[in-house]
Amino acid sequence: MAMRPEVRRRSFVVIGFSLVQWGIMNYILHNEMFNITTYQRILYFCVSSLSAALLIFLALIYMVLKGNADSR
Repeated sequence: MAMRPEVRRRSFVVIGFSLVQWGIMNYILHNEMFNITTYQRILYFCVSSLSAALLIFLALIYMVLKGNADSR
C-alpha cells in the first residue's frame, strides 16, 4: 500500500524544520554569538538536540499511523 502524499509531505516538513532548527542552534553555539556560560551552552545544546529528535520521532510515528488510508 502506498503512503498518502499529504501525510508524507507534512512529515518531511516537520523533519526538515527540526533539522534546520537544530543546525541554526548549533551554529549559534559553536560560533559563540551570545555571551553565555559553558553550562548554558551545554544546556541549550541538549535541549535543541532533544527537541529535534522528538520532532523527528513524532513525524515518523505520524507517518506510520496516518500514512496508509483504510479502505474499508
